[in-house]
Amino acid sequence: VLAGDPSSGGGDGQSPSPLDRSRPARVRQSSFGNDDELVDELPPTWTLPRFQKEVSGAMKEYFVALIVDDAVVRAQELLAGCPGEADEFGVVAIRSAIDGGETAQRAIVDLARALHDRGIIDSAAFVRSFEKLFCTWEDIAIDSPKAPQTLLSILIGCVGGEVVSRSLLTKLPENLMTTVLSKADQAVISDEGRAMLTNVAAELKEFKRQAMHCIDEYFLHLSAGEVKSRLGEIGMKPYLHEFVKKAIITSFSARDPEAAREQVLTLFRELTPDGVLSKDDLQWGMTRLLGQLDDLELDCPRASELTIELIASLVADELVSVPFLRRCRQLRIGGATGLRVLDAAQRRTPEYCKKHLGTLQFKKELNTMILEYFNSGDEEEFGRCVRDLAPLTDERSAELIRKIMTLAMERSGAECEQALKLLVWLCRHEEITSEALEAGFDDLYSRMPDLLLDVPDAHEMARSFVVEAKKAKVLRREWPEAAEA
Repeated sequence: VLAGDPSSGGGDGQSPSPLDRSRPARVRQSSFGNDDELVDELPPTWTLPRFQKEVSGAMKEYFVALIVDDAVVRAQELLAGCPGEADEFGVVAIRSAIDGGETAQRAIVDLARALHDRGIIDSAAFVRSFEKLFCTWEDIAIDSPKAPQTLLSILIGCVGGEVVSRSLLTKLPENLMTTVLSKADQAVISDEGRAMLTNVAAELKEFKRQAMHCIDEYFLHLSAGEVKSRLGEIGMKPYLHEFVKKAIITSFSARDPEAAREQVLTLFRELTPDGVLSKDDLQWGMTRLLGQLDDLELDCPRASELTIELIASLVADELVSVPFLRRCRQLRIGGATGLRVLDAAQRRTPEYCKKHLGTLQFKKELNTMILEYFNSGDEEEFGRCVRDLAPLTDERSAELIRKIMTLAMERSGAECEQALKLLVWLCRHEEITSEALEAGFDDLYSRMPDLLLDVPDAHEMARSFVVEAKKAKVLRREWPEAAEA
């Protein structure tokens, strides 16, 4: 088995606590990156096609000039504006190299190494880039017949350059390796690389054989203890994502898929506390499941429906984290079918998904919440919505307060009275702190010049909010009037 498996739980040098192991979604770090970073999204001023076009253009220039430093500077500029798109940069860059010939393929490895060594794109982002390409290699090969060999040649180059861990080879799809190893054209991949692939392919084939027998036995006897012992005997921990995927797919073809799904969930819940299955095993299993949905539906027409229910349960049981699923969506794992499944699963679990909204989604959610409150006047419901979003950062708490007031100002005096009533209710019911309220007022006054363009009476209206909030004793009397200047 290859050393250095990324499926190591916390990934920060410390062993996850028993509570974290039983709830993998609470482990922040994995080979896919830190959950706090996975929710980053494109800024509102950018679109995905625009970003992809910019990266593609930069790669065309690089493959002509072959000046690594210039390409690094361009990548730095793009990622400064779109810091959450490092993985998408990697996808477009590698895909451009696949279509660009041998020189481009060598050049992309040099660039990846430079970007990694200079701390511009970390290993986790490259892992996500490669996984997106692993899941779509067959589609890429339609237009680029040599894509399988080229992709693995680039991967092996990145392994050699320590851009990604050698253990990433254990996550290669079996059909991709089989295709490459069966090709008559041996020159694209080095002898050492071919030897590594041959070893991984043999290990994976043997693991899948034994894992399938283990899964069949589980559905007969429903003994998680037996599965735990058997997996321990098999070893080969880097391949446990295949066990996760196979267990799920097997449940789809059961006579009673709903009951089989619950049995699989019970198994996962039993195997995570002792670290038999890790956060990484579950995540890699999920990306492979999403990537195969179109094929699965040929044999199981309900595959998407069953996957939606499964993901919703995995989220509710804290076996899979919302930030990871959100990143899967941003990378469009599983194509159009994967997007539909992820969106539907998110709608089934709003109490979890709202805690991890990206910036643009958070702003949209705030607008919807506030406008619905103006229509209903229901403070209790608004408070519940705030709890769904918790915990809020100081910046987002201030934005919540400010938006309640500014959206009211843009409407009428009646909404302003409703907004004040809501702010008082939120403070008195401890849904927001007094510090958050003051930060919201500070934010309001700091943006006053822009607000005055839309609301000429904004100064007077804001002062009324201040006066009434102080009367209600939710805003300190000493709150600095200088902030209003």
